Amino acid sequence: MTAPVVLVHGFGTSGRIWRPVTAALPGALTPDLPGFGSAAAQGRPGQTTGDMAAALAGQIGTLRGVTLVGHSMGGKVALLVAARWPHLVAHLILVAPSPPTPEPMSDEDRAALRAAHGDAGALRRQYGQGTRRPLSPQDMDQLILDGQRASRDAWHAWPDVSSREDISAETADLRLPVTVLFSEDDPAISPDVIRREVLARLSGAQARPIQGSGHLLPLELPDQVIAALREPLA
Repeated sequence: MTAPVVLVHGFGTSGRIWRPVTAALPGALTPDLPGFGSAAAQGRPGQTTGDMAAALAGQIGTLRGVTLVGHSMGGKVALLVAARWPHLVAHLILVAPSPPTPEPMSDEDRAALRAAHGDAGALRRQYGQGTRRPLSPQDMDQLILDGQRASRDAWHAWPDVSSREDISAETADLRLPVTVLFSEDDPAISPDVIRREVLARLSGAQARPIQGSGHLLPLELPDQVIAALREPLA
């Protein structure tokens, strides 16, 4: 029996970011984290990575041995789920993940991220700067819609709280296969950060570097995400 696949979105987006991936994996689950997508009303001031991880573990529910895939912020959340609820996760795939240590961002970048909430123009610029391949009008419109309907509390909690958290002590000794898929051309979370703050802190993690994509791998190069998924499922 094929293991269930759970795809976790990143900051500001929703489960809809995985559309190109679920077209090839129609049984995959795409839950929305608190404050985003269909769970926008669940966002809370100051919510932590642990708050989001607990909500995600609850959504996985009675499933066991899932392949858990996390993009960006969702990667940090997925790491914590694997550490705190190890019976739920058989394989972890991190896609351009936020590191378990505080994500390096300048005060100016954090302020710009906060200010982008609900602002279609700012969101369009943000996604344009973070990608290396053109997005379809449908994908860009969905990203902007997700940014406009997200909870302001949850939106601000990421740059102010969750992205600054250090969960590396909890995630250092994971006893499961971990694959880290990232782009050498990512302008948002650089390959140096991935190597120093993700791969170096996860013993035995398999690096899967690619080129030609920005930060939004599920939309820019979905075939690479699908290939990483199918490898452990083969």
